[in-house]
Amino acid sequence: MPLREHLEGLLKRTKKPEKRAELEAQLAMPPFPEAVGYLWDTFWRLRRRKGGGFGPAPIEWPDIAGFTAFTGVRLAPWEVEIIEDLDDLWMAAQH
Repeated sequence: MPLREHLEGLLKRTKKPEKRAELEAQLAMPPFPEAVGYLWDTFWRLRRRKGGGFGPAPIEWPDIAGFTAFTGVRLAPWEVEIIEDLDDLWMAAQH
């Protein structure tokens, strides 16, 4: 089930005003561009395997190189840039 349908279903069943406001805000966002969903998946595959001894650590070049070597996924330079941008946003949200 697509996320939008899931959120709409939750909104129909929710009675609490604060939860309704949260769901309405999520539904007001532009839809996720499905054409780049594979980059979102790749980002999370890298991110969930990234450890940090003293807190979150950014995804580094060796992480990307290892990922592409082991999975056979080939990333164009612009795709790597998007993954880096997503990671920068994720890191900023952690602080």
